[in-house]
Amino acid sequence: MKRFKISHRLAAAMTVGAIAGSSTEAFAGGNADFQSLTNNVLTASDQFQNLISFVGYIGGSGLAVAGIFKLKQHVDQPAQHPMKDGLIRLGAGGALLALPFMTRAMQGSISNGVNTQLTIQKLDQFSTQAG
Repeated sequence: MKRFKISHRLAAAMTVGAIAGSSTEAFAGGNADFQSLTNNVLTASDQFQNLISFVGYIGGSGLAVAGIFKLKQHVDQPAQHPMKDGLIRLGAGGALLALPFMTRAMQGSISNGVNTQLTIQKLDQFSTQAG
């Protein structure tokens, strides 16, 4: 039981460290026009690809290691530990490890492989007058 408490604390510390390390400036400024709002949304979501990669690599590695340990338990005691538990963890770990590559491939297919960044044309001004 004590081992689980230590691993939970370690996971919590890693989560707080990842959030603190990837934090950027807050965008709750006084300018509330549409252009600054869209610029803030684009700037804030710029690091989303890095977040997906981080979650994929860390989660995939953890699940793959857990799957290997479950398969080792199955080899030691096949009656108590079914093989499906280890194989499910290995499959989920492989899927999470492939997630960053799949997102890059999807971005490349949308942009015909030319540009992986989304280009946004800014609007200069809105007019509410019909005419």
